Amino acid sequence: MALTLIDSAHEAADIWTFRFRNDEPLVWEAGQFVVVEVPHDSPDDEGTTRFFTNSAAPFEGVLQITTRITGSTFKQALARLEPGDRIELKEYPEGDFTWENTDVPVVFVAGGIGVTPFHSILKQRVHDGDPLDVTLVYASGSTDVAFADELEAWQEADPALSIHRVVGEPLTVDLLTGLVPGLLDSLVYLSGPEPMVEELGESLRQAGLPGPQLKEDFFPGYTADSI
Repeated sequence: MALTLIDSAHEAADIWTFRFRNDEPLVWEAGQFVVVEVPHDSPDDEGTTRFFTNSAAPFEGVLQITTRITGSTFKQALARLEPGDRIELKEYPEGDFTWENTDVPVVFVAGGIGVTPFHSILKQRVHDGDPLDVTLVYASGSTDVAFADELEAWQEADPALSIHRVVGEPLTVDLLTGLVPGLLDSLVYLSGPEPMVEELGESLRQAGLPGPQLKEDFFPGYTADSI
């Protein structure tokens, strides 16, 4: 399916959002990912395709890519797109990193750009009038982060949403349990650079978090310190 760029916007630091119109109706659940191709000349070893979470909420009806612009040929080609330019949707939305109704507390843990599925999930719940009974731990390398204004507005509108910002330090089980004392009795969503998710996910399991209470979303191509 062809996707046509509507517009792009600077989010924070080196993070940009690109919004695309779909040639055909696109149905997905908040938190799911897609595979897109941006054809370009002389691609590097990483190629012309990437996995991205749709950072838009389903009610918006657009495909929205929010990503760091790095020196890769793919990211540079993405950054050069102008409104009206087209790319290809190679794989339709899929994945189970979506809202799960549960009787235990819900904790979202985001490392850097790993906040994108949480943005989609929370924005859809705001639109639907659903309560935001979530604790979000948002780790980043600086205070300049994506979606900061929206997250702050949602927290002000619904105090059930609790947000903890972690700046410039690695996420560990001790840090998380200090911020969220009931963490190991919660349903934990963990999203961010693949090495961070692998290491922290294993540490959480070793600390006693039951496997069924951990949902993981890996962002390949990012290092653990790229949050």
